[in-house]
Amino acid sequence: MTQKLADVRPDGTLSLSLKLRYSMGGAAEGAVAYAFNGFNFIIYTVVFGLPGTLAGMAVFLSIMLDAVSDPLIGYLSDRWRSRWGRRHPFIYFAALPLGAAIYCIYQPPELLLASGGELLAFLWFDATRAQWLLAGWLFLFASLLKFFLTCYHLPHLALGAELSDDYLERTRIFRYNTLFGMAGGAGLSWLFYTQVLGDKQIAEIDTSLFAMGLALFGSIVVFLTAFLTRQRIPYLPQPPADQLPFAFLSFLKEAGVVFTNRNYMMLFIGLFFLAPMIGVRDALNANMNLYYWELPAATIAIFPIVAVLSSIPAMMVVAYLNNRFEKSGTMRGVVMVAALAASLPIILRSLDLLPANGSPWIFPIVCVSVFFYYAPLAILATTVYSAIGDVVDEQELRTGLRQEGSFYAVRTFFAKIANGLGHLLAGVAIDIIGFPAKAVVGEVPATTIFELGIFEGVISVLPVLGAIYFYGKYSIDKERHKQIQLELLARRRG
Repeated sequence: MTQKLADVRPDGTLSLSLKLRYSMGGAAEGAVAYAFNGFNFIIYTVVFGLPGTLAGMAVFLSIMLDAVSDPLIGYLSDRWRSRWGRRHPFIYFAALPLGAAIYCIYQPPELLLASGGELLAFLWFDATRAQWLLAGWLFLFASLLKFFLTCYHLPHLALGAELSDDYLERTRIFRYNTLFGMAGGAGLSWLFYTQVLGDKQIAEIDTSLFAMGLALFGSIVVFLTAFLTRQRIPYLPQPPADQLPFAFLSFLKEAGVVFTNRNYMMLFIGLFFLAPMIGVRDALNANMNLYYWELPAATIAIFPIVAVLSSIPAMMVVAYLNNRFEKSGTMRGVVMVAALAASLPIILRSLDLLPANGSPWIFPIVCVSVFFYYAPLAILATTVYSAIGDVVDEQELRTGLRQEGSFYAVRTFFAKIANGLGHLLAGVAIDIIGFPAKAVVGEVPATTIFELGIFEGVISVLPVLGAIYFYGKYSIDKERHKQIQLELLARRRG
């Protein structure tokens, strides 16, 4: 009881300590996700010499395989019964193997790399066969990484929704989680550009320390977020005592039920239209900063800090925006701002309306673009996660079941598919435009650079129009949610 009183204030809001203990796990997820989405592509294509299509295909297939596991993990965590609750066992389980998978991704065997040419010849491997094996290595450990990240991510999201059932308090919980996630990604990016890359060409970097540091950080923080929130387990919702044991047909049925909720479908379709832009930009971010804008590594290292700084005002205003414009209006507005920030500098450069690379104006222009791209995405992520919690309440009123895990899992399932398509498209585009392996900054043909910018900054942004439309169709507002809560309360008392 003492712990419960310490974590929950008299007005029903949660203590800052609990929010931080819960949200710190977002730092590990943010760092791992940033590495996977932002550095895998350039490391495997430029550093390891893997063709873009093979790299994109390996990532896409690993994401597709992992996406299949998302509804299953969500379903299992909804139904898991143990003295450690239903969410914490999955988070503990993920911690150690997550770090091992990270390390293996960035430390492939020398045999599969160009530097292992003599060993390849001795073992009768030609370069083409080695490339396929390297793609297979990436697929294998990317699949394992994504699976163990899912074992953490989905129960962690569901845990956040279960900590409070208040309309705005959920927004406050997830804003800290979003902030930690952005800070983790920013810190990882800063270390990569300042310590791993530094003054070297990207093709010359050593990935060993990077792999070890990220692996240790990911495992330790994931473990800690579960360990430091374990006191809340007795006060969290538990599966009903009369639930049936796991059955595959029941799993498919419960996963399918989420699509009967109209509001959830609007969130899902909106995400599907938004994710390709995010996937393409994540995959090509390093290419754009190094080769399109020709910025030095020390300068690029500042952008993640700008991204984190942008999330601070974003987190300060997200609850106000959701209260003033409802969650639907917030989602539409911030998506428009993010799309404009992503495309405008590329459009201006393509029209020769920006100064040449090397101008002192390039850095502040890109900084402004970064700020107004990541701040809206931080608001969007917080709002969508909070909205899904409201949808779960609505679904409980309709069906009598609490399915946080399933609802977050199905969303993540399709987010990964769409994001994987973004990586695949980026890989195919790299090969189509002829972007060279072992590329040297300033020596890539101008037409290749121009086409890179058009694909990353214009073509990939167009589907966002669909996201703006469907987010506008989400209809749970404050009054509707209040009505849902009152009806749920009456049912539970009855």
